[in-house]
Amino acid sequence: MQRFGLSSRLTFAIIAITARGLACTVIYPPGVPVGPSFRVRVEVRGRPVQGLRVEISADRAVATTDKNGFALFSGVEPGSYHLNAGPDEELLGGADIEVKLNGPKHVTVPLTWPDPAPIFVRSLKGTIRGPDYLPGQSQRLSLDVLEGISGRTLKSLQTTENGQFNFEGAGPGLYFLNLKPSGLRDWAGYAITGRIAVAVDAGARTDHLDVDLGWSSCGLSYVDQGNCPHGDLKARQLSGAADPGATIFLLDSSDTIVEQLKTDIAGKFASPHTFAGNYQLVVSLPGFTPLRRTLHIGPTGSRGLNVHLGLPDSPGGGCSTAEAQ
Repeated sequence: MQRFGLSSRLTFAIIAITARGLACTVIYPPGVPVGPSFRVRVEVRGRPVQGLRVEISADRAVATTDKNGFALFSGVEPGSYHLNAGPDEELLGGADIEVKLNGPKHVTVPLTWPDPAPIFVRSLKGTIRGPDYLPGQSQRLSLDVLEGISGRTLKSLQTTENGQFNFEGAGPGLYFLNLKPSGLRDWAGYAITGRIAVAVDAGARTDHLDVDLGWSSCGLSYVDQGNCPHGDLKARQLSGAADPGATIFLLDSSDTIVEQLKTDIAGKFASPHTFAGNYQLVVSLPGFTPLRRTLHIGPTGSRGLNVHLGLPDSPGGGCSTAEAQ
């Protein structure tokens, strides 16, 4: 699970369910102790980032990374600061430092940028679904495609009604998908905005994005379904267990909903109808990562399914999983 609006100084976020939605408590570690002179090294997946602006908060100093990813600072006044990386503060990344006159010398502050880490894909296309998206729902999003290092807008586009987009001119490199205000709203009624970092790389495991957006009081979050378990499921019938209040959708090959169920107070569900063949199973619950898997229904399958819906910012990346009962 990725996050918007939280810098790399984040240690962890505690997520809880409240009456109004998902809430979180953010805990930060102390800043890195340094002397008045130090250097910062910026990496993306272990690779140095060249030509990136690194700024000390309150406009104290600015430096640009060299070909090895190093940005050098000297003569910084004592104090507590935050390092911002990127052409503006919305292009996430940073770290806290504590500058002291007698602080450690020759310190290199590691900086992973952007934060959260980019999603690696072979092409800049795919699908983005808003929070609480339901199968067959019309949901069109507006996006800006930004060049990663400079933050320059390369193109503005709209997705199709089901959230699909394709930026055909994207070569290898780092990009940001900037979500512009649209019909998407958070639990407080505000328009959902934010940025998704994407790295186009020919060696990536998946060809395109398959992103579900979420929301908590920590900010907008997202999970790339391409990095979640996606093996097919086999069951004798549409039955099993999931979170209480979850909605179960069964779609045929034309994406038509052929069954829709709600789990009971114990999380159980069972369809009174008989199905056979290959279907798309979607299990949805507001605030959680939906499960999207191919389901084979037939006599050789398990008796039912046990679904575990992922929670934003939880250990394991927030992916939802399912197993045979």
